[in-house]
Amino acid sequence: MHTDQFLPAVEPGMTFHNPLIKDRVTFLETADSSDGQRTLVRVDLAPGGGNPLHWHERFTETFSPVEGTLGIQLEDRTLTLEPGEQATAPRGKRHRFFNPSATRAVSFQVELRPASAGFERCMAYAYGLADEGRTTKQGVPSRPADLAILAYWGDTYMPGPMGLVMRLLRGWGRSLVRKDHHRARLERYLALARQRRAEGLAA
Repeated sequence: MHTDQFLPAVEPGMTFHNPLIKDRVTFLETADSSDGQRTLVRVDLAPGGGNPLHWHERFTETFSPVEGTLGIQLEDRTLTLEPGEQATAPRGKRHRFFNPSATRAVSFQVELRPASAGFERCMAYAYGLADEGRTTKQGVPSRPADLAILAYWGDTYMPGPMGLVMRLLRGWGRSLVRKDHHRARLERYLALARQRRAEGLAA
């Protein structure tokens, strides 16, 4: 039977861009490279960029700004972090990140513990869809099947009706993944990221 362990994996040094959230994500460590200990990414977030409120059930997220000021909402608290500070979103706690500046970008690291290969693939797939214009302006995939795949991989839940939809779609997403409905597109997004990485090393 097909299992996720045979899927192509995100690799350290791969970068993905999301024009809706206005961020660029570079993977520094992955589930494979860290032996499952952590996923570590660097995020470059444009002025005014950010993501919606959400939570995860299988991992914590720790946010650490590197350059600029980072806004974090944890449940009902809003934090402003500078380089040298950090904030952790525990499992099951609603959170989001945002750039409070209208003129200056912010760069920060996000650490997931334990690592999540599924979330890594979810990011690659979701950002690839957004970059190709295959989502709505709110970032929702245009094809229900793509949304189901993201629901299965991502361990990401949102308040309200969309969160319920994501839970209901997880089983369908698992079935689609086992049937390899997603593989060609995922491989294309990873190949593009691999090419960008090679061009960066050559520059």
